[in-house]
Amino acid sequence: MFDTPDAGRYMWAAMRRVLPWLILLSGLGCTGRHGREEARAPRAEAAPQPDRDAGATAGAGEGEGPREAVADPPEPLDADPPGVAVEEDGAAVSEGGRRRVVIQGTGDYILHTRVHNSARFHADRDDDPDIRATEGYSYLIYRVKPALARGDLNLFNLETPLATERHPQSGVPPMLNGPAVAAVSLARTGFHVASLANNHAYDQDLAGVVETRRAAEDAGLLVVGGGTDGDQARAPVFVERHGVRIGVLAFTETVNRTTLVDRASATVPQVAIWRGDADLETVRSVRRQCDLLVVLFHWGGEFDLVPNRSQRQLAATLCAEGVDLILGSHSHTLQEVRRLEGPDEGTCVVAYSLGNFLSNQGLKYRVGWENPDPDRAQGIPYTRDGVILRATWEDDPEGRLQLAALEAVPLWTENNWLDRFDDPDFHNDIYVAPLAVSMADPARAARYAKLYEERLAEIRRALGDEVVLVEP
Repeated sequence: MFDTPDAGRYMWAAMRRVLPWLILLSGLGCTGRHGREEARAPRAEAAPQPDRDAGATAGAGEGEGPREAVADPPEPLDADPPGVAVEEDGAAVSEGGRRRVVIQGTGDYILHTRVHNSARFHADRDDDPDIRATEGYSYLIYRVKPALARGDLNLFNLETPLATERHPQSGVPPMLNGPAVAAVSLARTGFHVASLANNHAYDQDLAGVVETRRAAEDAGLLVVGGGTDGDQARAPVFVERHGVRIGVLAFTETVNRTTLVDRASATVPQVAIWRGDADLETVRSVRRQCDLLVVLFHWGGEFDLVPNRSQRQLAATLCAEGVDLILGSHSHTLQEVRRLEGPDEGTCVVAYSLGNFLSNQGLKYRVGWENPDPDRAQGIPYTRDGVILRATWEDDPEGRLQLAALEAVPLWTENNWLDRFDDPDFHNDIYVAPLAVSMADPARAARYAKLYEERLAEIRRALGDEVVLVEP
């Protein structure tokens, strides 16, 4: 698949073209922009005082037995960095036998109608057998496969049910759905864990939660945040990588179609809606069973460019309980990444929002155009910015896992909607790609150089100075 012009021969050219920008941006402070705070925190800032009373309810969430990942971690794409050996399975470990693990996360995977159209158009027009086998859904995301290959554990938010269509897909009210084969494309591209804990989980009714979980598991994905009942929705998954046991949980602050939610019942299909202290007990219990704990959290306000006070307090609480990595979503925009202090001199990474991984949002944006449309989902560019956040932990000389690197691969969702005015044979062409790949494509760079340079700078400002932007 990757011996193609899109991602093969342009990869090394991408490094030459984009490296000067990365060097330039790495030296820039975050000057802020309208609606976004500056990001100038130290490497490990003191956690703010948690608000212990916020959102607290009675009860306790119980988890089912651990599920182990079945797939071996993929091999790294590029040559290993100096001082790193390679295990027999190709996974990187530090010299001296110390443990090393790379965890990657990205944002919302959303199959809007035009995204479906793009997949269907390419399903029978592309020679790649993987694209044909997945009915075109691999076409939408395959360009990120080299970046995902660098991770030992890759996670994302599955914000589209993959279920029987009980309610037609629509924009008002927003209603989403997709085919089960989309999960196959996600697994083949390199994802390992999908979260169902988001506000669109009930778009195809409660039965849709069960069907979506089944589709993801049948494709080989591990699932958190939703299931046949409350226990399964809040159950962790455990994954072992290079001697490191990683636990994963997922929660959402809210759901659409709230009339379907019976918060008093634990015996019906549901997603893990955050219950305050009750779910903190689950977090504590899971943390005692693993070396690293990752929590995916669907929270905050849509299209917000900064996290709110409640999110910051909750992040501080989770970090104080020993969570090592928080992967936020829901705003459809990138927000800052922070390092907070955790227990025992550890570091907790909080990515308040990883934006969209794939969607049809931002389709009307072009450089220099002040969009008169008040619909922010269509007009603002931030909904097309994305990243693959890459966090690396290594053993220190005392054998304690410590955060060793915090990086991000910038992504951009290509969307040709504006071309429809000039193309009589127009068809939707929507896909996500590393920004470096698009910048290195001579045809695309000639047309969109200014756009790509703008988005690279904005991604840097959005994340803040805790994160180093890297090539795939």
